[in-house]
Amino acid sequence: MIKTKIFAEVNGKSMQQIDIQINKWLADHPDYIIVDIKLQTKLYQDDSGYNVFRDALVIYREYENV
Repeated sequence: MIKTKIFAEVNGKSMQQIDIQINKWLADHPDYIIVDIKLQTKLYQDDSGYNVFRDALVIYREYENV
């Protein structure tokens, strides 16, 4: 079965950097087979200035013993 997991990062501050999040998750799940990773970056402005929001969608399968 195909599954998904979403990771997010805002300005690299409020959460861990997205690559660290993904690598930690992958290390915790060595039995997952990665199908694809989609990365998206958005720049937006609010009262505090410009902000960068990054999110990643990891598409994976769990290893199945047949």
